[in-house]
Amino acid sequence: MTRGMDNSWKTLLKFSLPVTLIGIADLLLIFIDLIWIRVFIDDTNALSALRLSTSIIVFIETVLVAVISALLIFISQNYSAGKVEHAKKGIRNAFSFSIYAGLIVVIVGLIMHPFFKYAFGVNEDVNAYLSQYLIVYFSGYIFFSLNNFLLLLPRYFQKLKVIYIGLLLAIMINLLLTPLVMLVFNYYHLPLMSGAAVGTVLANIVCTIYLIYKLFYKDYLEVKLSKYELTFKPDFQLIKENIKFVGSQIFNGITFNLSMFLYIIILSYYPDEAFNVYAVGTYAFLIFGVFSQNFAASLIPIVANYIGKEDIDSIKATVKKVIIVLGGYGLVVVTTIILLSDILSVALSSNPEMISRFKEFFILYSIPWALNTVSFVFVFVVAGSGDYKGGMYLTITNMYVIVLGSLLLLPHLFPNVTTGVIIALSIINIMTFINSLSYYLLGRWQKASLITKEDSKGKELSASH
Repeated sequence: MTRGMDNSWKTLLKFSLPVTLIGIADLLLIFIDLIWIRVFIDDTNALSALRLSTSIIVFIETVLVAVISALLIFISQNYSAGKVEHAKKGIRNAFSFSIYAGLIVVIVGLIMHPFFKYAFGVNEDVNAYLSQYLIVYFSGYIFFSLNNFLLLLPRYFQKLKVIYIGLLLAIMINLLLTPLVMLVFNYYHLPLMSGAAVGTVLANIVCTIYLIYKLFYKDYLEVKLSKYELTFKPDFQLIKENIKFVGSQIFNGITFNLSMFLYIIILSYYPDEAFNVYAVGTYAFLIFGVFSQNFAASLIPIVANYIGKEDIDSIKATVKKVIIVLGGYGLVVVTTIILLSDILSVALSSNPEMISRFKEFFILYSIPWALNTVSFVFVFVVAGSGDYKGGMYLTITNMYVIVLGSLLLLPHLFPNVTTGVIIALSIINIMTFINSLSYYLLGRWQKASLITKEDSKGKELSASH
C-alpha cells in the first residue's frame, strides 16, 4: 500500500500530462472553427451561435456519452483486475453502441434543429447561424460518435501515442481545409457557418479511420483486438449485468445535460449583453481551463484502476496532489486573467460598448471559476469509483438545486440584471465546490466497484454498491 502511495506522483503524471496534451488538441479543434468564423464572418452573433451549438449537441448525445462512459469505467476496472476478456467484451459493446447511438443522434438532430430557435430567446441572426452549422454537423455525426469513443479508449490502457497522431491529423485537416471550404462556400454564396462545420466533419472522418486501423487492425492496445471484433451487434447482456451503474450514468447524463441546456435557455432570456458576455467570454476560460479540467479528468482512469486493486489510500493520496497542483495553477490563472482583462475584453468583443462588460465578467468570474475546476476533482473520483448513487446526488444538487435555482433567482436581486447574471454565475461555482467537497469527505464512494466477484460456491456476484 505504501509503495502505491509513493508511486502516486508517477501514476498521476503518467495519466494527467498526456491527457492534458490531448485536451489542448481538443481545444484547438474548437478554436479553429472559432478563429475562422471570426475571420470570415466577424460577427458576435456567429460566435454566440457556435456556443449554442455546443450545448445543443451535448444535450442530444447525452445517452450515448453516458453509456460509453459507463462501459469505459467497466473496461478499465476489469482490465486492471486482470479480466482481459471482460474488458474486450466491453470494447466490442461500446463500439457497436457508438454506431447505433450515432445514427439516432443524426436522425434526432436533423429533425429537431428547426425547432431550437423557438427554445432560445436570442435574436434571428444567432438562430440563422445556428441552423446553418447544425445541419452539416448532425449530417456527419456518426463519425463524431465513433471518434469520441475511439479517442477515449486508449487513455484507459495508458496507450496515448495513437491519440496524439489522430488528433494531429484532425487538427491539420481542420486548420487547412476549413478556410478553403469557407472560401468555396463564399464563392458559391453558400452559408459560411456551414462551411466551418464541413471542415470539422472531414477532420473527424480522417481521425476515425486512422484510429480504427490502429486499434482493430494493428492491435495497438495489445489486448488481441482484431477487425473481426468491429461488431455491429450490441451485447445488451453486459449492460443488463451492470444496469444500476449504466442506468445511473444515463440518468446523470440526461439530468446534467438537460440542466445545462436549461441553463443556456435561461441565460438567453436575460438581456442580450448578458448572454453574449457569457457565451463569448467563456472561450477565454477554455484556454486556461484545458489544463485544469483534463488534469482533474485523469482521475477517472486512475480511480478506476485503484478501485480494481482495492487501493483506497492511493486514491486519497493522488487526490491531495491533484488539489495542490490545481490550487497553485488556479492562482496563476486568476492573476493572469485579471491582469489581461483589458486585452481579452478587446479581443473578444466586436462591439466597443461591450468591452466594459467583458472586463466585469473576467474580474468577477475568475476566482469562483478556479474553485469550480477543483470541484471537478471530487466529481471525477465519484465517477471513477462507480458510485452511482453519489453521482446522482451530485448531479441533482449541483445542476438543479444550485445552478438552475441560483440563475433563476439571483440576477433579479440586483439593480442591473446583467451584473446580477455575472454575480450569479460566480456564486454558482462557489456553491458547487462546497457541495462536491462535502460529498467526497463523506467517503461513500470508497465502497463502490464494478468488478464481478465470486462467492464460496463459485457463483459470480455483482459487486455491491
